[in-house]
Amino acid sequence: MFGYLFVFRIGEKFGLPPPSGQTNLIEMIIVLRVVGVAFEINGSWLAISNAKKKETEASETKTNSDMERDDEFVELINPEFIDLFHYTFNYIGLLTGPYYRYRTFDDYFYLPFNKHVDCFGFTINTLKIVPLYISLYLAFSNIWPLEYILTEEHNNRHFLYRMMYPWVLFAAFRQRIYAGMTLAESVCTSAGLGAYPVQGKNRTGHGPTVGYLKLKKMSDDEAKMTEYDFKTVESMDVWGCETVVTLRDSMKVWNKAVQYWVAMVVYKRFPVKSLKVHAALFVSVIWHGFHAGYFFCIYFCPFYLMAEDIYYKLYYKEATGLKKKIIGFIMWFLRSHSESYQAAAFLLLTFDRIWIYYSSVYHYWYGVWLAFLVTGLILSKVRAMLRPKTQKAIRTEVKE
Repeated sequence: MFGYLFVFRIGEKFGLPPPSGQTNLIEMIIVLRVVGVAFEINGSWLAISNAKKKETEASETKTNSDMERDDEFVELINPEFIDLFHYTFNYIGLLTGPYYRYRTFDDYFYLPFNKHVDCFGFTINTLKIVPLYISLYLAFSNIWPLEYILTEEHNNRHFLYRMMYPWVLFAAFRQRIYAGMTLAESVCTSAGLGAYPVQGKNRTGHGPTVGYLKLKKMSDDEAKMTEYDFKTVESMDVWGCETVVTLRDSMKVWNKAVQYWVAMVVYKRFPVKSLKVHAALFVSVIWHGFHAGYFFCIYFCPFYLMAEDIYYKLYYKEATGLKKKIIGFIMWFLRSHSESYQAAAFLLLTFDRIWIYYSSVYHYWYGVWLAFLVTGLILSKVRAMLRPKTQKAIRTEVKE
């Protein structure tokens, strides 16, 4: 599927007409579905066979909580070819997501939940914020256009202006994504796809994480009286995107359905633990496309995380009260600034355009990152050296 996506994107170099942006989005979603359902089928076979072995070996040690808690797979997934075809090309979520599992698609037809959920109410509630996103996007993109960043006038502005300009570019980009993802979610909510009872503790992309087999046995009368949510098809945690402190947490709340796919298909299955993040982000890069901007933007994340994790453990993790709020704000600012700097590359796409902007600010952020990383490593070693002395002094005081 990724090979086909590669050929699809470079076809114009061989004389084929260039694909439209909408067609590219559809191809991207189809890749997720086809690859995802293959791993879903494989995972269910492995999980069921392993579960049977465990039951025969240690059935007497299994507790009630073990029985109630569902694993990733609790039943065999074995669709017919026609089911795979309909899942792959199902219009709901095809244009720009969200990604959902084959099990969610199958449940849509065979479980009663979409008949009893308030689709209209959920859809209106989902759509009511879209005008704000669109208004902010139009305002930001007109006042601070992307192309201005490549002009001589921009290059002659003060360094701080050039340094902060990506903040408004990224702000405009976020509003566009928020609007698009919210509209995509509304297609699901209006159709009822992804509706599950709240007691299933539903997770984006996955669906119910607790008591799935019990939910399947729910009667029609019980389904009428149940409270529902659409968390299974929730793509963006907008408040989280704007407020989380670390880049690691930001990655978890941005395009959550695709993040779920990357985690399940790549991250959890990649055999080398130290390279899991690199493998997941590399797949994310080539899924987005082959422009240099995607590599500059997405693949810088693991390097930023190296520095961020150090300071998180050194200062933020154990901080409390006002100190935690101050450190949290500093980390939020650095996270937001790094994302804006990376987003500039994502939006500019080609290497020559990226180089024009990054040269105008002297590629400063890579230097800042390297300085933070080296300083953090030194501070970590100093703290590690001081810790045994501190512990020894505490033991001495206790003995006295």
